[in-house]
Amino acid sequence: MKAAAFNKLIAEAYTTPEKTVIVYARLLKEAGLITTGARGRNAPEMTPLDAARLTLAILTTESPSQCVERVKRFGKIKYSPNFKKAYRGYETIQPDHFASLFKGETLEEVLAYMFGLPATVGIEESCRWFENNVFHLRVSDFDVLAELFQWKMEGPEIVGELMVPFKGEEMVHTDGGFQHVESFTPIKGGVRTERSISGISFLEIGLGLLPDEEKAGGA
Repeated sequence: MKAAAFNKLIAEAYTTPEKTVIVYARLLKEAGLITTGARGRNAPEMTPLDAARLTLAILTTESPSQCVERVKRFGKIKYSPNFKKAYRGYETIQPDHFASLFKGETLEEVLAYMFGLPATVGIEESCRWFENNVFHLRVSDFDVLAELFQWKMEGPEIVGELMVPFKGEEMVHTDGGFQHVESFTPIKGGVRTERSISGISFLEIGLGLLPDEEKAGGA
């Protein structure tokens, strides 16, 4: 999938204006964070990692000027099995369970794995995986926290959430006291935002990234 079709796919999957997606994509390309190269017939194909990083750009900020820094910051956050919330029904997936579901350690690696499943295991197997593992993605930029989550149900009632947290540092301890994380601009919290995407988006984008002949073969 070339860049123009890729941007359209992302815009449709996230119900985001295509012109907004194009701005984010251009800034990430200029920073060397997503695939770039020749134009036209010789243009490179976009990748699952490109989808992961553009997803983070859209979820972690409403300001394009901040997207490069946020993608660098959030993308490298590692799976955080010791992170918990004192909420009823909040359950953190532990390492053995995590390893049985995902490949990768950082947030961008895990997202890229999910976007890449149709190409890795095939359409039928990836559809089965997503049917059994419906994970949505939620990002709280102020808390430097991303959570892949699925609802725990009792009949029709939601009784909790099964979480895969990725918790980044906001402040670090130095000889001069607590300081903001080096190289990153502090995230202001006057109006704290939380953005999320539906789990169906992972499969939709992953299928879209497949070459046309593979889509036809899986139809």
